[in-house]
Amino acid sequence: MKRLLLLFLPVILLLAGRAEAQFQKGTVHWGATISSEGTISRFESFQSIETKNNSHMISPSVQFGKFVRDNTMFGLRITPSFNLLNSEVTAQNTNNKFKNNSLTVNLSPFVRRYKFLSEKWAIFIQPGLNLAYLRSKASSQDEELTNGYGGGIYVVPGIIYQITPRFALESDLNLLSLNLNYYHMDDWDHFHFNAGATSGIQSYFGLRASWYLTKSN
Repeated sequence: MKRLLLLFLPVILLLAGRAEAQFQKGTVHWGATISSEGTISRFESFQSIETKNNSHMISPSVQFGKFVRDNTMFGLRITPSFNLLNSEVTAQNTNNKFKNNSLTVNLSPFVRRYKFLSEKWAIFIQPGLNLAYLRSKASSQDEELTNGYGGGIYVVPGIIYQITPRFALESDLNLLSLNLNYYHMDDWDHFHFNAGATSGIQSYFGLRASWYLTKSN
């Protein structure tokens, strides 16, 4: 029941009373954000086996759109993601190293509908498509290069705070999102569905710098 209430909360808010502030038809939107994370770990067992792992990820994102009518925008988001993984296992007279570098490029056309709660605060609901290109390069004793693709649909709510008429901070509320995706690589296929993020606070929400440009400002 709690999950259902959370999922329907954006719809309930969109049906709430009208606020005077709005984004006018013809307004142009630009937004950008960047996320990154990394881990370094080292394990040593009683058999004198030492394992070292290093992983790093960086994912910039840029989006743009145009309001086709008041408070309704059609947009496009581009998100490349770079992942680097190094692993080393040392045991007595042996030393094995493994590297994997991967690139994912996501292209997402979307529609966004805004509802102002006050002159500064607004919420939005955003359904969209997700198209992905996948590339992975793994090396141990041999080097292996694989390519793939993916696609899916999603719905995510969000919140926005207008600092000035032209500049705002916004956040996708991934905790309340719905996602259905399919991925294909050379030797595997994967279907994925999730309702809300499950790990990492950065997965629940992240700030995005946004600009809303009209002829008058």
